[in-house]
Amino acid sequence: MKAAVVNGPLAPRPVEVREVPEPAPRPHWVTVRLRYAALNRLDAMQLATRSDDDAGAVFGSDGSGEVTQAGEALAGVPGLSPGSSALILPSLFWGPRPEAPGSRYEILGSPTHGTHAQFVTVPAANIYPVPDQLGWREAAALPMAGLTAWRALVTRGRLQAGETVLVGAASSGVGSLAVQIAVASGARVIAVTSSDDKAARALELGAAFVVDRTASDLAGELRHAIAAIGGGEADLALDPTGALWQPFVDVLRPGGRLVAVGRMAAVEARLRVQSVYSKQVDVLGSTMGSPVDFAALLDHVNRTGWAPVVDSTFELGDIDAAYARLDHPDRVGKVVLDVA
Repeated sequence: MKAAVVNGPLAPRPVEVREVPEPAPRPHWVTVRLRYAALNRLDAMQLATRSDDDAGAVFGSDGSGEVTQAGEALAGVPGLSPGSSALILPSLFWGPRPEAPGSRYEILGSPTHGTHAQFVTVPAANIYPVPDQLGWREAAALPMAGLTAWRALVTRGRLQAGETVLVGAASSGVGSLAVQIAVASGARVIAVTSSDDKAARALELGAAFVVDRTASDLAGELRHAIAAIGGGEADLALDPTGALWQPFVDVLRPGGRLVAVGRMAAVEARLRVQSVYSKQVDVLGSTMGSPVDFAALLDHVNRTGWAPVVDSTFELGDIDAAYARLDHPDRVGKVVLDVA
């Protein structure tokens, strides 16, 4: 099969597509013939910091396709057989506690070979049917970013209909999906982004107002936006960047919630301690999600009918261009690979 294989740190190319053996079937695991996969910021970060230990790895956490082989003892996974549609939950070995993953937890793509290939093998428990209204490409764009946004907003952030929600980096994979989840859940969304084109896309996704994150007085602009949509203060804020904590907390109501997600662009966040305790603000960390979160996300998608935003699609052989697009300032939504 063809796969995008990671090279060592001294190689002239970080990753290249070449022929590798198909994954061998394992008991309680399933082999999936992939149609589409997606790139995530995690892939780019891992590629940029790769070591000799990463040489030979196949990155990629998101993928959709069809089951080709099912291992032994799959009675607990109804409807799973060769030919079944497959959407992959990238959280492997989450563990028994819903509030946090266990010690064996990993994200598909390293060390377990991932989806930037024609075939992948994953635990049977990580296979879900593709939602009826999603095509293969849109389905592949959903899992990692959608699950991250869902757990941050709903599980950790306790999102409720009618609330005012601030979404930072609203044109990113996680940000765009967070806008869609919040809008479909009945919330009013103020999107924070960086260009007119990205603002227009956020409004198309249902955001009630868009604020330029480069504004000199971002908190003031956020207050204006909240007033413009008929609210007094925001209830919930999602920051995938690490750079928005203080202006977000400044406009949260007493008892509001700030959720931080992912490997943020900023290593450290700045926040005045008094602004947290004086308003009784919850500062919550969140990453990826559990099988329970993923099942709830898919149920939500099936009920509400929205689809992830796909920015662009590349052939597997053009993976260098796909990584370049991931960093392009005009990107809105997910970068997807056609691996079929």
